[in-house]
Amino acid sequence: MLLPRLAPPLAGALPRVLRGICTAAPPPPPKPLSPSELSTISALLPRLLSAGHVPAAGRLLSAALLLPGSLERLPLPALAAHLASLPTLSAAFALLTALRHHPSRPSPLPLASPLLDSLLSQRRARDAASVLRWLCRSDSPRRPDAETYAAAVAGLCRLEDPRAALAALREMAADGLQASPELREAVRDAMMQDARIEEAWALEEAMRLPETGKVVELVDKLLSEWEP
Repeated sequence: MLLPRLAPPLAGALPRVLRGICTAAPPPPPKPLSPSELSTISALLPRLLSAGHVPAAGRLLSAALLLPGSLERLPLPALAAHLASLPTLSAAFALLTALRHHPSRPSPLPLASPLLDSLLSQRRARDAASVLRWLCRSDSPRRPDAETYAAAVAGLCRLEDPRAALAALREMAADGLQASPELREAVRDAMMQDARIEEAWALEEAMRLPETGKVVELVDKLLSEWEP
């Protein structure tokens, strides 16, 4: 049975531990999810979310991630697409929070990065920016990687939200990651379309520098002075 294996009963655990301190051999490592268990969880998670059983979905995902290899084998991109199809991001953030509090501290990027892509493809710039902000929180298990940052900055530029794009670029630069030539061009063009010509050229020059500290400094200044 799937659920007993994922959530074994605790009754009698303490006596067994006490008896086994000196005599018991180490317990065998947990086995990865079987194909049937993987299929069951993959089908059950979207159904729980659609039915409003978000806490149960979070517990199921957390339990599955206790088993080795689950983060790589679960179809998290498909789950992210389903989360993006829901009316609000409450379920998405509930699952991301479950990952944040998970004892093994798994990376949220396998779920958060495709979620970000799905939101950008739906032209939901504000929601995409909120996912990126969540990843950049001080208690996030993992900050965005270069690919996630680039997708966020480019997507927000494409959706004509230069302020959110600059906020994402600022976090990217704070992590010491440089923008590619294509990304520099996207940021420059988005700012020019917003009639911020001088700022666009100044920022592109800063993005060409080998050190990213100047980008952080300049973006902080631009955002503090930003007027709609």
